[in-house]
Amino acid sequence: MRKEHPFGFYSFLFVLSLSIFSIGNLIARDQSLLLLASFVSAFVAYLFLQKEKNAFQLLFGFGICVRLLLFFSLPSLSDDIYRFIWDGTLLLNGIHPFDNLPGFYLDQNIPGISKELFNKLNSPTYFTVYPPINQFIFWFSALIGGGNWLISTNVIRIILLAADIGSFWMIVQLLRKYNKSTHLAFWFFLNPLVILEFVGNAHFDGLVLFFLLAGINWFHDSKKLLSGSSFGLAIGTKLLPFIYTPFLLLKGFKTGKWGVAIIAGVVGILTILPMFSSSFIRGMQSSLNLYFQKFEFNASIYYIAREIGFWIYGYNKIAVIGPLLSILSFLSILGVTITAVVKKWSVPKTFLFVLFTYLLFATTVHPWYTLSLLAFGVLSGYYFPIVWSLVIFVTYLGYSSSGFHLPLGWIGIEYLIVLIAVILELKFKRLLIPRT
Repeated sequence: MRKEHPFGFYSFLFVLSLSIFSIGNLIARDQSLLLLASFVSAFVAYLFLQKEKNAFQLLFGFGICVRLLLFFSLPSLSDDIYRFIWDGTLLLNGIHPFDNLPGFYLDQNIPGISKELFNKLNSPTYFTVYPPINQFIFWFSALIGGGNWLISTNVIRIILLAADIGSFWMIVQLLRKYNKSTHLAFWFFLNPLVILEFVGNAHFDGLVLFFLLAGINWFHDSKKLLSGSSFGLAIGTKLLPFIYTPFLLLKGFKTGKWGVAIIAGVVGILTILPMFSSSFIRGMQSSLNLYFQKFEFNASIYYIAREIGFWIYGYNKIAVIGPLLSILSFLSILGVTITAVVKKWSVPKTFLFVLFTYLLFATTVHPWYTLSLLAFGVLSGYYFPIVWSLVIFVTYLGYSSSGFHLPLGWIGIEYLIVLIAVILELKFKRLLIPRT
């Protein structure tokens, strides 16, 4: 007999879908109040939908459908997609995307490379930062798109939709192995920020997360080759997952799975080979140097250090502070890793606190950077990432028709709320939520 759900359940499905559709297709990024109201509405609906425990198939199908609502328009909250299209178009024309800065190609009469596309690039004076796995997808999207930006974007979205579905099922499988309710997977799958940032804004962190979750799943099953290969593909898609390899190595020495970290490193290196060249090394090194010494967005510890630098020296010392924080971040991550091994933390719990530590020291923390925390938190019984996925949306309030400016007060409020959520969870919920 078909289960009947209360009217309120369907109302929240409608509110979530309408809010997501509006943000993705109707509301401009600089319409701050409308944007915030829609996102908060979506988040409230998302919270109430978690109460319905007997609608697994319906909620899964809805999670797919609500993502499809974002296929009608180009990303509204991020302009990264234009660099994806630019790189893919260069590759389609047989040009290595790391060879030259974008401006070099403007007068080369390259099909698909135009002044209009160039003007939409958010970092036209920087080399690309995207590894070969991403570049292959960019090339494929440009090939299928044939110069149509929306078609190219939707090709990428289809891949990221598949990754989201894969991540959901990996979370479900892991929840079963940890003897937890599979319904918890909807804390990830229906999260408005996950929907908007991965499929909507076409950020590849969604693909990275799928590879990480698959790696964790196979690590749990002692399938070392599959696990290591999956972790390696995560590294090949975005270099950041390399921060997990010290734990995989140390954990492996204790469990006989040390080969996973080695395989991950080898596979990560192999993914670079198709585009490896002197220009790749030069361009990637230039981009990484700029990232650590020039870029700053929604930081926490860095902003505090920057203000101290202003007070002492009278100007921004990011060129010094950025590398210094990188060293402190590495040492802190190593400390968390050793603690995790000694105290026998699970892989998801370790990944959660390793990534959280990294983000605290980072000079740039975009909303989509935090979303892997959500999946790791669901698997390990920590829910502060859900709070962060709500309050980090305030970073979108800084956009206006004239540019971007977000008062530090908003960022301070964001991190204060996150810090309170972390402290409350660590201090008061330890006895209430089983840790794995």
